[in-house]
Amino acid sequence: MTEPAHLPRLRHRGLKPPLSRDAVVAAALACLREGGPKRLTMRMVAGRLETGPASLYTFVRDQRELQVLVLDSIAAGVPRSAVRAGAGGEDAVVELLLDYARQLHAYPGAARLALLTPPTGPAFLDLLETAMQHLVGAGFSITAAERACDALFLLVTASLAEQEARAADGPARSIPGLYEEALEAESTPRPYLAAARKALAAESGGGRLEWSLRAFLAGAKSSSEPQAPARATRRAGSSNSRTGRG
Repeated sequence: MTEPAHLPRLRHRGLKPPLSRDAVVAAALACLREGGPKRLTMRMVAGRLETGPASLYTFVRDQRELQVLVLDSIAAGVPRSAVRAGAGGEDAVVELLLDYARQLHAYPGAARLALLTPPTGPAFLDLLETAMQHLVGAGFSITAAERACDALFLLVTASLAEQEARAADGPARSIPGLYEEALEAESTPRPYLAAARKALAAESGGGRLEWSLRAFLAGAKSSSEPQAPARATRRAGSSNSRTGRG
């Protein structure tokens, strides 16, 4: 029996899921993971969602807002329950920052993106709030805690961005490898660098970052807070002083 001509053909493909802000962010994260920041464009994200770029502007204001949403989604994946249940103070901050570093590392180019588009979403602000809370509990003033967090998150982001840039050239372009090449090409003896080569070669990127974070915190805690510059004052009546006899 033939099918009536007036009945429409059933589509074999499933219905396309409706667009939403969450769907746009998920597609953007997939683009970032697959090809780094160069694929994080409105056109690439729209193509993944099988729609046109203009459709995305219903859910995101512009390219920058999309990048902020992507970075915030990455920050939301940082596990903080273990930090709250474990040790507090500076150890908790280091643990939090290392977990954040692992999240950034999972998405190629995310650290470079964070340097160009500072994350300001609610999940990232929660990370800052948690880190500041632990530092204040460890004896930092609120001002010192804010300055330390600003520098620490920048240190994590810049360190990972450096690793990403070197990874693009291949594994041989590591810092120990670069030192090795430079020392072998030089005739001038540099005994301290030569002695450090083996230690650098055996060091992992995570160990280097953790040492940097702890060294910074130790120095920041022992440093006095910078004082506001003294305002220049004039002696009373100096502008009206008279010369000669009255």
